[in-house]
Amino acid sequence: MKKIITLTICLLGITQFNFSQYYYFPSSTPGNPGGLNTDNEYPSGSGLPAGWTVILGPSNSSPTWSTVENIGFPFNFNGNAVSQYKVSSTGVLTFSTGASNVPSETNAALPDPAIPDNSVMVWGLEGTGSNDNIVTKTFGTAGGRQHWVFFSSYTAGSWSYWSIVMEEGSDKIYIVDQRHSTNANPEITAGIQIDGTTATMVCGSPTLSNVAGADASPADNHYYEFIYGSQNANDMAGISINTFPYLILGNAPFTISGEVANYGSSNVTNFDINYSINGGAAVSENITGVNIDGCNNYTFDHGTLWTPTVSGTYNVAIWASNINGSADMDQSNDTTYTTLNVYDNFIQRVPMLEVFTSSTCPPCVQGNINLKDVLSNYSQTDYTLLKYQMSWPGSGDPYYTQEAGDRRTFYSVNSVPRLEIDGGYDGNPSGFTTQEFDEYAGIPSFSTISANYSVYHDQGQNSVVDMNVTIDPIEDFNSNNLKLFVAIIEYATYNNTGSNGETEFLHVMKKMIPSSSGTTVPSLQSGVQESYNFSYNFQGQYTLPPDANSPINHMNSHSVEDFDNLGVVVWIQDINTKEILQSTTASIVANVEENLATSRLMIFPNPTTENYTNLLIESSERGMFEIMIINTLGEIVLMDNITVNKDLTQFQLDNSKLSNGMYNVIIKSPSIQSSKKLQILR
Repeated sequence: MKKIITLTICLLGITQFNFSQYYYFPSSTPGNPGGLNTDNEYPSGSGLPAGWTVILGPSNSSPTWSTVENIGFPFNFNGNAVSQYKVSSTGVLTFSTGASNVPSETNAALPDPAIPDNSVMVWGLEGTGSNDNIVTKTFGTAGGRQHWVFFSSYTAGSWSYWSIVMEEGSDKIYIVDQRHSTNANPEITAGIQIDGTTATMVCGSPTLSNVAGADASPADNHYYEFIYGSQNANDMAGISINTFPYLILGNAPFTISGEVANYGSSNVTNFDINYSINGGAAVSENITGVNIDGCNNYTFDHGTLWTPTVSGTYNVAIWASNINGSADMDQSNDTTYTTLNVYDNFIQRVPMLEVFTSSTCPPCVQGNINLKDVLSNYSQTDYTLLKYQMSWPGSGDPYYTQEAGDRRTFYSVNSVPRLEIDGGYDGNPSGFTTQEFDEYAGIPSFSTISANYSVYHDQGQNSVVDMNVTIDPIEDFNSNNLKLFVAIIEYATYNNTGSNGETEFLHVMKKMIPSSSGTTVPSLQSGVQESYNFSYNFQGQYTLPPDANSPINHMNSHSVEDFDNLGVVVWIQDINTKEILQSTTASIVANVEENLATSRLMIFPNPTTENYTNLLIESSERGMFEIMIINTLGEIVLMDNITVNKDLTQFQLDNSKLSNGMYNVIIKSPSIQSSKKLQILR
């Protein structure tokens, strides 16, 4: 059995001093505590949502206190009711509102005589910058409100965002690590000081650094939850089950792997690790010879392998017990669960590689070079490749889009270059190897995806990409979290040359269809195909933004350099586990340039939900035109004729007898022909 004690930035750590009345847990998942605060994190007066109140302004050349503020709801600190507080420009919030001396920005370990009694802190920040404000806002409804004290764009080498939060009802205090410049280097003391002898300090202090990245949304936030009272001596919590969730029956037996955490005040030297399948008997193994304190978590491969007898869906639970020879004192957090899917059949996986890069990122050059070298060992049908241009470092890549930012948030990417493979691999592409590619390509898949696309354009003025996707499962896949993602890429771009020396950028994402949220896919059933049709019209003229601060507005412009160089990539993803089940690069089936000098066909509304749609024929030719409607099988499902006797002729098409789907509408005369796609969605 593999025994690994993983040292982290005290993500699961608890450090206390004698007689302290507070203990803390780090958050096990990203986000804000309770999810009440969904505001994005920007400087006060420059992007920060409405409702925040400034209590201490910027440019504090020397440490200073804010005004005394009201909490606004009943709150107890250290077992005593408090209603007011004040905050220093150095990151200290105190309920001792009569304190006069202001702690300097030079922080230290707790307890420290510079800190007033009854204080909470992210000590070591500086409010010296012109954007540095302390602002407050209350979220939620009576009985469960949160009062946020937000250090907005504070200084720690560069801009750095933190908050101290008081929660009504629970009397909990949270310290929230929110957003940081890539140039920030916070080294702070996070914790609570009751008096000169009693304090609780986050492990890693007084040189605690940030965990959250540069993302302005709460998606990558991390917090420390402080609880008043006595901490249990023996308490271990289940964190995750790490066994790959999709398994082939013929490859059994399987190892049950997972992670647990020490939430107790005592170091754990021995315990039992258990798993159960479908609520059955516990399979236990005794772990000895360890010393797990509050700054460590523990990952394991259970020594007893699991052999399922038939394919199907299995519910798995893991938990720790018999901690240091005693019962777990808080069983509410003991167990974590997952579902493992065991299949009889599988097909070859096409790994999906998503790269986060930028033309302003010098290390991205080597990342792109190494990735290209690795992929040169494989056929282009062996993988799917998509690159998102990012908004940093500096002013970022001009081909950055908000959809690329959404994918970055989805993966909690905080550095470039970054490579994600099938939602599992997360690393720098500079170190990516053929061995790692082969490992991901060797993971079985249980569905195929086929896709094709057509590009219709008229000298670059009206360019439409039509896409057809078919999912063909070979096994049942029961999940309510599946999404189909479609992205239009440009195989090579040149105009976004920045400061890193690169002049050609490959597989650049231009637009996600219909958006970065993807399209919901039902649970997959063996032998039951799922088909999807999409169409996207690139609006307006080509625009090269000055940088990532002014991204393309898809409503009125685009950044496609060459419409003959477009491609489409497609993948199925479980948005909860982030696992990508299968992917493909679509095949082009048509690239038609219409002749504007003779005829143009326009269709509206399109897509249509009505029993009719309007055809508008712009033509310099007069006479009888034939109208044909052709389905995706190439069958003519409707024919009609129209007399064109003026420059612009309108015809109302009765589509009431046509099923939902994508159709090709063709108008034709003896000398000219024009076509457009029509989508019916009732």
